[in-house]
Amino acid sequence: MGKRQLNTPIDAACAAERGGEQRQSSEESGRITQTTKSLPKRRNDNRLLLRTTTSILVVLFISLSSFYAGVSIGIHAASCDCREQEETPHLSDKALQRKVEELARQKVKSQLVELCEKISPGTISDEPKAPPSRNNGGSPLFSKSLSHFAQGLARVSKVDLMETYDFGVPMNADSEGLDALILYNKKEALPSNKDIARMARHEDPTKPLPLLSAETATENCDAMNVVLINNPGNTRQCFALVGGQYQSYHVQRWLRRPDHGSGPLNPNLPLKLSTRSWIADERQIFVPPSKHHVKQHQERLLTYLTESENIKSRLRQTLKNMNQKTVIILTCNLGQSELLLNFACSARARGFDLKNVVVFPTDVETKELAEGMGLVTFYEEKLMASIPKEQAAQYGDTVFSSVMFAKVLCVQLVNELGYDLLFQDVDVVWYKSPLDFFHDEALPVFDVYFQDDGSRSLRYAPYSANSGFYFVRSNPKTRHLFRQFLYSSDLISAWYSHQAVLIALLAEHSSVTGLTVKVFPKEMEELPGGLQFHRKKEMMKKILSGDSKAYIFHMSWTESKEGKIEFFQQMGEWYLNDRCIGKEAHEIADTEIGEIGASKYGTLSNSCCSAEPIITCHYRDKPSKIPCPGSPSIDKNGVSFWGQACNWLFVHYSRFSSISGITEQSSHASTSAGSAKLAAAFTLPDEIVNTFQAQYYIRQAAKYGPFGKDVHWRQREICHIILFSMDLQPRRHFITKMNSLVEV
Repeated sequence: MGKRQLNTPIDAACAAERGGEQRQSSEESGRITQTTKSLPKRRNDNRLLLRTTTSILVVLFISLSSFYAGVSIGIHAASCDCREQEETPHLSDKALQRKVEELARQKVKSQLVELCEKISPGTISDEPKAPPSRNNGGSPLFSKSLSHFAQGLARVSKVDLMETYDFGVPMNADSEGLDALILYNKKEALPSNKDIARMARHEDPTKPLPLLSAETATENCDAMNVVLINNPGNTRQCFALVGGQYQSYHVQRWLRRPDHGSGPLNPNLPLKLSTRSWIADERQIFVPPSKHHVKQHQERLLTYLTESENIKSRLRQTLKNMNQKTVIILTCNLGQSELLLNFACSARARGFDLKNVVVFPTDVETKELAEGMGLVTFYEEKLMASIPKEQAAQYGDTVFSSVMFAKVLCVQLVNELGYDLLFQDVDVVWYKSPLDFFHDEALPVFDVYFQDDGSRSLRYAPYSANSGFYFVRSNPKTRHLFRQFLYSSDLISAWYSHQAVLIALLAEHSSVTGLTVKVFPKEMEELPGGLQFHRKKEMMKKILSGDSKAYIFHMSWTESKEGKIEFFQQMGEWYLNDRCIGKEAHEIADTEIGEIGASKYGTLSNSCCSAEPIITCHYRDKPSKIPCPGSPSIDKNGVSFWGQACNWLFVHYSRFSSISGITEQSSHASTSAGSAKLAAAFTLPDEIVNTFQAQYYIRQAAKYGPFGKDVHWRQREICHIILFSMDLQPRRHFITKMNSLVEV
């Protein structure tokens, strides 16, 4: 709304009075008279009011003028006759004149104030509303200066928008109840409903922005640019939308930061154009590669380009012999070989056929171990010569970065030859065939699919894709992506991350070539990993009890190989015998292989693989297949994963209850019969299962449910009697037997 003009005498007089202006009454009269003469014509419904106001003002000033003249004449006449009778001090004619003028001004002021109070500001209406603007669809909210790129706003539920349009990024768990904003660039893009369109243009400022469904809000949008917004570092952040410019598909980031080096943001500094990698700990993480990184990369790339035709020819034949349309790829050096062997052993223990798996070893020792497990390998010594054999001491070190180059190579080569592929790190175990998940026809079609890493670090934005488990469809867009990844691999050493470089390329290729990227949200059960292991206790309990929908488990978020092995052992996902840990193929005794016999899966399989998981407790505060109350905590102030040790039995209640047939209503006889079934199923000593305590525990478990938050104290007591009266080995046998029986 524009500022109201002073177009009436009373407006001008009241405004002057409120402003504290001091003028002579003759000046006031002249100014108001002049204003009256210049008064423009108003609408018919205001004319009567204006005439009334003008009449009041004229009468007022005529009265005041008469009062002033009368007082002046009277005082002047009296001053000639009564001077000698005055007892007050002598006043000159000029002093009397000033006295009269002061009294007159006070009288004018008091009456004008009274009149202004009677006539409220709302009595005279503001300017009439302007007709709808013709400046290309402008509105009261969006002025003519904005209408070239902003014509309206609408709200849409964030959940509705992201479910209607799959942007590929995982939606945050706390999105319920939040809205997204739709900014309309043209009037024609507004929703078809005229009432909704008027609300979107905010023509009535008393009404809020409309809340629409995603379909309604975008029904007339021929194009939609999506900007994902957060506030890294929780700064005092602003957004500048600049219309009428050459279209940009990148976001500039300006910060009040130091000119050089690192340091916190400083409100006293000017905003400077900055990299998006300036993170919360005041340092820049995305830097150009050094001369050393470039030289090393050029040497590797030269070998690849020189040998590529020969390499592709050999690999093509290897893949043809496998006779698979989709290939599962792993790469490994000797330092990580135990995890590779455990993957093969655990998959075979669950009955998976690994004929579609090909391993790209980085050294001959790993090649021999993989082939000894019956796995197909492709080894290219010239390409892998620069990659160390030892394990990485920690995430991101030089050994780690070198091994990451092998991850780039193997995916690029297979993708280039036209095969769809699943790449996975060696710290993965399967519960179901992961290819069944990716070949499901109900799966939305994308070019690449990733497990959610779970981290929301700025350097993994916007996807947080885990580069240790992902599926790739071979097509021109993905082949271009992985060629670029190969050519940009010097950044892996500079950034100490294979993952960060790949995500940066995903974002760019999504914008430039239309590459479609899908990251499955961390909340879904099918693809769990390190995030769930360390932070999602209830999801891990479902996995350990076999009630999860999980296809795989990826032991990410764990820096060292030793830590991964310990966690797998504790989870009941370790199937590699000790005799094969830290050994090369030739070091595994030939006599053992001769005595056990070579497996159809390879010469090392029977010697190295256990048919049942090798469960070992390490930490009481990490997920475990069995309670680990006697083990230390690994985290500071770590709390026992199972809480009361017998919570484990409550979780498994449904399993043994279905075997025994015992319910809360079971009689003593049926309870005894059910106990006998359990005794036979688990080959437990009769004195443990057939005691009154065992019958009581089973019946109470049926009554109070699997987790037993309100379980009677005797139930816990009896649980401890049963479970912990066993030695460690029988206890493990009990658990293993029960799990295997239920799985069958």
